[in-house]
Amino acid sequence: MSIKQLCFDAHTQLRDQHGIAVRRTHLYELLATLLGFNSHAALAADAVIGQVRQAWKFNNDDLTRLSKRCLALGYPTAQSQRIVEAITALAETHRLVAVDVRYLVKVVAGDSDSWDVDDEEMTDDVGIDHASPWQNALDLDLDSPLLIDGLEQLAAKEHVDAHHALALLLECEPPEERDGHWYRQQLAGRRLDGPEKEWADDYAAALAQFDQYRQHLATAARLGRPDAALAWAELTGEEADFRHAQSLAAPEDATRLLDLADQLGTSATVLPLLRQAALAGDVQAMRRLAEDFEPDPVEAWTWVHLAELCGTDLTRMEAVYEDGSPADDDIPGNIFAVGGIDVPDISAEQHTVARQEAARRFETMRDH
Repeated sequence: MSIKQLCFDAHTQLRDQHGIAVRRTHLYELLATLLGFNSHAALAADAVIGQVRQAWKFNNDDLTRLSKRCLALGYPTAQSQRIVEAITALAETHRLVAVDVRYLVKVVAGDSDSWDVDDEEMTDDVGIDHASPWQNALDLDLDSPLLIDGLEQLAAKEHVDAHHALALLLECEPPEERDGHWYRQQLAGRRLDGPEKEWADDYAAALAQFDQYRQHLATAARLGRPDAALAWAELTGEEADFRHAQSLAAPEDATRLLDLADQLGTSATVLPLLRQAALAGDVQAMRRLAEDFEPDPVEAWTWVHLAELCGTDLTRMEAVYEDGSPADDDIPGNIFAVGGIDVPDISAEQHTVARQEAARRFETMRDH
């Protein structure tokens, strides 16, 4: 199923049932209008048409806007009414919504609560009153073939967020080599049936998905998406990919980037970013600086005292489970001790200096 097919069906219905000849390009324009955009070009620039799982009804304002657009395209009043009914029925039957691709990335990544439409980023063609209908449709169907088709069309135009959204939707581990026996037998020309063929086909599908995931993630990284570049560098472990991710990284990426730098033996290159992250309130960055990188004990304790002002005692030992959640005596599981970092002792006078500097940094952090 695709939007092209849905518009073709609407075109056929209007022609055969009502004798109305509607230009197919107009159907795209009218559908975009119903979904909140002033033109199909505006919708297609940074959004895709997707579906929601729940029933979806358009309100009177939506229908009025659609009717006005239909009249503006030159259709008589009687025909316009039929066209409006057909387009609305199409959209409601298939539960269609327009979804901004940047928002979609946040939905897939589980970060949609942080989404905020910036009026200054919206193009004049969109119409700010109807620029974000997707915000009212939180129950998006992420398996929708319409959504995937729209993303693939955008990705074909080198749209970085479309590539990243597809990568997130396709994200998977590479299939285990040991599971590919029957797949390799099939490649060698052996005719399979029954469970053996199912296993071979499943392995082939897993390979194809992982390959698509890699391609979209690599392209999003190449096109300059920072989080995609970091994920791609983590996947490949290549120094060139690490350097590219580092060139795009923000302070909040510092601790992930440092883990990768440790593998490559280039941890020192991440220190400026790690300090930026710590000064912005990243307690894990403060921990790494205090424990592993600061040669001056007073500076190390400054980070410890700053973390304390942020609500975390880095010197305290805590019991946690493997996933980092606090251990509970009533819940079984492997328990590990974390915290209690080892920082060289300093004098009381030096602690006073460290606390004063930590307080200054904390105030600067709060001011920002």
